[in-house]
Amino acid sequence: MAVPLLAPLRDLLRARAGDAAGRAATVTATIGLAVVAMAMLVAAGLVVLTTAVGFPLAALAFAAIFAALALAVHLLGRVLSARRAAQAVAARRRAEADIALAAALVRSARPLLPLAVFAAAFALMRRP
Repeated sequence: MAVPLLAPLRDLLRARAGDAAGRAATVTATIGLAVVAMAMLVAAGLVVLTTAVGFPLAALAFAAIFAALALAVHLLGRVLSARRAAQAVAARRRAEADIALAAALVRSARPLLPLAVFAAAFALMRRP
């Protein structure tokens, strides 16, 4: 027997999981179709360039283009990785500052703890 309060949470998680699976399938299909389209474009370009300058020069040109693309993707990945690392460091610093603030507040509030317990006990005692 499930707890009735957990049913909406379970439904929400199930809907999110189904939505994530749908998005993953859509992205996978898009990437697959893009790869096929790129392969067709490369084949067509190689055929056109082969008729103009010959196969060895055409293959060399396409190899240079793809090497430049690979280098660009690598450099972009490094930039994005550095940005992510900087965000992680900033988040860690914020968390450390929050922990230090919470520790300072707990240390300063510790003398008031017996008073808070007394006030809570008094309030609970006065309830009808």
